[in-house]
Amino acid sequence: MKKPFVPDLLPIVLTAEDKISLFRLAIDARVKIERFNAMLERSLINQEMLMTFSLQEAIQSTRIEGTQTTINKVLESNITGEQGTDEREVNNYLEALAVGKERLRHLPISTRLFLELHSILLKDSRGGNRSPGEYRKIQNFIGPTNDIKDATYIPPEPQLISKYMSNLEEYINAEIVDDLDPLIRAGVIHGQFETIHPFLDGNGRIGRILITLYLIEQRIISEPSFFVSEELEKSKHRYYGLLNNLRVPSPRWREWLEYFLKAASGQATKSTEKLERIEELLASMLTFARENQIREDLIKFMFQKPIFTVKEVETALKISYNTANVHIRKLAQENKIFGDDKRRNRIFAFYDIIDILEH
Repeated sequence: MKKPFVPDLLPIVLTAEDKISLFRLAIDARVKIERFNAMLERSLINQEMLMTFSLQEAIQSTRIEGTQTTINKVLESNITGEQGTDEREVNNYLEALAVGKERLRHLPISTRLFLELHSILLKDSRGGNRSPGEYRKIQNFIGPTNDIKDATYIPPEPQLISKYMSNLEEYINAEIVDDLDPLIRAGVIHGQFETIHPFLDGNGRIGRILITLYLIEQRIISEPSFFVSEELEKSKHRYYGLLNNLRVPSPRWREWLEYFLKAASGQATKSTEKLERIEELLASMLTFARENQIREDLIKFMFQKPIFTVKEVETALKISYNTANVHIRKLAQENKIFGDDKRRNRIFAFYDIIDILEH
């Protein structure tokens, strides 16, 4: 019978050749991430718009775990209140991300933070009965069935969790020092966290939130706006396969870290291209608004909230319902936005921005 895996404690061992190869990839990724960051900081896109980047991350990260929702469905369910399990899981992820960023002002990345984010993540969702906010006290496993005999991976025994998580915390907070670039360390941290698998459910999502929080804490990014999940979801079988290669007597860290750094580099390029397209769209929409006597603050509102009602515009812009309706109708007549077929409480969608975020 298969036995629980016993990982090595951090730091990892790499050859000089491994380090040189990984450092080159890290430099390439860092240059691209810094370009995206700099562009974001001088962008017309404001703080609220960043939430749509976070929303796309939440959808991609939960999709790796099997959810099937879209930006459209999540935003619409937030208006109607009719949330399915998938939409709730995405919203929980978003909340955990926001709370995590806020906590970093006062807290180190630590067990206290992990447990709080885990309880948010599983709130009223599929894993709600699987010890939210607690490290596991029983053996778990990963596999195609509910029988441990079929397990593809059996993580460390529960009584070892505190030892491994303490070691991981020390590594995260630089009490254990190595000469690796912070972006490489982010890959080590994610790989080790997933290998420890400290929770009964939600390990993948917490582990991917951890990447973002660590990059913020290391000042590689300034906001929760750069995420790797979209690239990981694109090749998720490879992602899982390379993580599994860390769970052997001689873990293949170099292969995993090369994949992780290339994913970060690819994501940075993609995020920069998205931001450029969003800025072009914003500029063209503002020009259209000026030429057609449509309020510019309505255009900016639509970039923050691409699915909306007249009532929401009335409240956000502090204008009358009729004024909001007149401006929205002008946009709908020109096919810039599209309304549903309800007679009352119509929901409008600004698909151009949603298409950029989703592709």
